Amino acid sequence: AAAKSSTAAEPSANAAETPAAGQPRYYADGTLSAKLPYPQELRLQGIYASQASYFNLGTRWSVQQSVLHLDIRASRKASLSSLTVEINGKPVHSAALSGYGETGKRLDVAVPADAWRSGSNEIRLWLGNKEFGEIGFCVDERDKDNWLTVQKSSWLEIGYRTELPSLELSQFPYPFLKDAGDTSGTGTSIVLPDQPDEAETAAALQAAASLGSYAPDGLVGLHMDKHAAIVAGDHRNDHLIYVGRLSEMPEEIRSAAPQEAVSRIGEGPVLFRTVSPYNPNRILMVIASGDDSSVLDTAARLLQNKDMTSQLSDSSALIPAGTDINLASGRLTGDTWTLEQLGYDNGLEVRGPLRQQTTFDIKLPSNKLVVPGAKAKFQLRYARNLNFGQSLATLYVNGIPAGSKKLDASKADGDVWEVNIPSRAAKLSYLEFSVAFDLQMNDLSCAPTGEQTPWAYVDPSSSVSLPAKDERSMLLDYYPWPFIKNGKWNDAAFALPSDPDGDDYSLLAGAASYLGRSLTDNSASLKVLSEGKWNPTRDKGVNVIAAGTPASLPALKALNGSLWFRYDSSFSYFISNEKRRLLPEFAKQLVSLQLIPSPADPETAVLAVTAPDERNLALAGKFLAQDKNASGLIGNAVLINRWGEATNHAFSGDDSYSLSEKVNLSTGQARLFTILFGTVLLLLIAGIVFYLRKYRRR
Repeated sequence: AAAKSSTAAEPSANAAETPAAGQPRYYADGTLSAKLPYPQELRLQGIYASQASYFNLGTRWSVQQSVLHLDIRASRKASLSSLTVEINGKPVHSAALSGYGETGKRLDVAVPADAWRSGSNEIRLWLGNKEFGEIGFCVDERDKDNWLTVQKSSWLEIGYRTELPSLELSQFPYPFLKDAGDTSGTGTSIVLPDQPDEAETAAALQAAASLGSYAPDGLVGLHMDKHAAIVAGDHRNDHLIYVGRLSEMPEEIRSAAPQEAVSRIGEGPVLFRTVSPYNPNRILMVIASGDDSSVLDTAARLLQNKDMTSQLSDSSALIPAGTDINLASGRLTGDTWTLEQLGYDNGLEVRGPLRQQTTFDIKLPSNKLVVPGAKAKFQLRYARNLNFGQSLATLYVNGIPAGSKKLDASKADGDVWEVNIPSRAAKLSYLEFSVAFDLQMNDLSCAPTGEQTPWAYVDPSSSVSLPAKDERSMLLDYYPWPFIKNGKWNDAAFALPSDPDGDDYSLLAGAASYLGRSLTDNSASLKVLSEGKWNPTRDKGVNVIAAGTPASLPALKALNGSLWFRYDSSFSYFISNEKRRLLPEFAKQLVSLQLIPSPADPETAVLAVTAPDERNLALAGKFLAQDKNASGLIGNAVLINRWGEATNHAFSGDDSYSLSEKVNLSTGQARLFTILFGTVLLLLIAGIVFYLRKYRRR
């Protein structure tokens, strides 16, 4: 049933027209406002269609007002239709589409504050044609000329007040990372002592990874620097995380430390939260140790264990030596997952006639490659008032059809559907599953809406089986492999340039936070290699991310002969090769990301993030720390120009991965090719033998 039509809302008069995505701003009364971009473009087609999108609101938000801005394009025939907006299953607005056309127009919909809930919210749009909508809908009508699209430029504007942070450690990662809106890490800085050792820097990067484990899109705005530089600049007004030994701690921070915990600091690292001494409206969290800085890693890794972190109900905590802070072994393992294990405790449901879709996804470790034998097994229930001769269920995996099933009246209360997943649909570590139901009504005439609305349900016991093997190719396609393997640090290390500054630290902190997104096992540590302590032609058993110029990180000079894009003899620009012709002046301004086998150990890798000009290194930051850019890396060498535009390149060589690793003969397509090639070869040999025998007789 459609909601009654209401007047579209006017955008707030005391707010900016279109704020940057996710960035908060303030109304005159102090209420925060955030712009949440629409997750994808929608297309509704037919006389009766619906589609849902999902928005995540902060768990600490108190919504005051909201406006949904929909940029709509509609066909001429859709002028006879109406659009209904539902929030979490309840209609909030209906609008006639007579004033909309193919050129597009914006619809602003005021949404009551109480329509929202913390966490995930469903916005469902319904398209209904008036010719049928007043009396019902017809089973055989799928009018392709009746369509509407909602452009990706649409957004949700939320005015909200937020809960003030407390001093409880259990609130981590709040306020250092917001749970909705701007989740880029902007406004948070990790602080090092002015003379940090390798263990302190490694623990700080581990803390960045801990923050990143809560951030689905990476932390491109996260800052990291030494204490003196932080307090001398604008970042003193950030929320701060200080990592270091008690003896190196500035007095204004040390004086805030709880004395009881400090008196026992020889027993293990200490965590505490307090008001920042540099801004009373900001929070300072400290990860401190005694003289043994190596124990800082334990406290930083504990923050990756969400269950243990939630148990830290006080403002300070001592982590005694020997404490098991590792994630419980009950986490998802194996190659089969149920919807319930994936977080869909209530299963998946669709309602309404004709085509209705529901989706879920699975993200595998980046080093895994799905092998033949993948399948899904769905436990279904559906309405009995369907035309079972025409009603179907279809599974799409990453947009590729995997299989269909006719719905059966005799199995409406409990149906089992098994479908094989084609290899070509499971090439990536991210798999999106879309289950589409074509729910045709049981009467060729128009059937009334209401209680007889058809529905289908996927039970949470439904499962997906994805047998997989390790993918060994050293390609950026699989990043963060090889630095993360099976959700765990894989002998990973960060090489520091000489005398690193805030730009250097922040580049590596952003990379660590992005890698932290893939951590599901917090039992491994990472290393930091100071300049001069890493010899890439000698050191084995370590996967290194090295960021710097040949001048600031001389080890890169030793790597030059192994780079896909090498430096000239003066290390002032990249030189041309068989893949790319480069002009010297242009090549001076480039930044490169090059994944190469380690010269000392071809089983490990080096990711060289390097540029002739140190001022351009920051351009690589968004490709190391932001999902929308990092996920687009392909091949083993990327060149980034001074405008931040990246070009991917793929090289192969004797010191690269083997042919057997580049061609996976276990895939269905490769096996088919092998069979066809073998058949042709046998026929060719048989033909030659027949020809020779024939002419021998003569």
